Amino acid sequence: MRRSYFKHLFLTVLVLLVMPSCLKEGNETILVNDPQDIPFITEYLPEDLLNLFGEENVYFGDQPPVVDMEFKSMHEYAATNLQPPFSPQPGQLSPITHYHKINQQYHQIAEYVSMTSEEVYCKQISPVYLTGSGNNFTVYYREAPQTEGHPEHAVLFSGTLTSDGVMGFMYGYKIMGYNDSIVPPTVYPVNSIFIFKDHDGIAERYSWYNDSLVNPENR
Repeated sequence: MRRSYFKHLFLTVLVLLVMPSCLKEGNETILVNDPQDIPFITEYLPEDLLNLFGEENVYFGDQPPVVDMEFKSMHEYAATNLQPPFSPQPGQLSPITHYHKINQQYHQIAEYVSMTSEEVYCKQISPVYLTGSGNNFTVYYREAPQTEGHPEHAVLFSGTLTSDGVMGFMYGYKIMGYNDSIVPPTVYPVNSIFIFKDHDGIAERYSWYNDSLVNPENR
């Protein structure tokens, strides 16, 4: 009888140990061990995009920093898989300013809000995924811009979080396909890859977001 009691007690403790740990505070449950199931960046993004982006610019790890900063970037073409004269050349500057904001980040999942100086409203993409450690992070996601041909993009950007902005900011995307049944001849071909870096090495901290930039149709 005594042996049966201790056996039952041991099994009970074992079950409690393998269950996700949590703490109760009032009527709320706070998860202590809450693993996230996110896609691996090397499986989620095309290999040729990652190769052209550069392994040294991709930050791996499951403890990225909390990127709670609004910032802007001015892009310089760093690389492309297209041959001249059909693409901008490395070193060429883009006249467009890009604005970025990571929102509602929970560990490695977040919402990404962005727009350019040519757009009236911002875009909201959710979820996006983060990897990295310390102050180094990489964000990766898929998007469907409302641009000519309605393309599908695989996207990533990365850098090092500082008090002044994102140091060593890099941004890249690959055109995975087009959703329009008739693709305009003026767009870049499927599988085109473009890699950019910030022209002065840092995407500066910049407060740009407000509710008026959200498309009323999406509210």
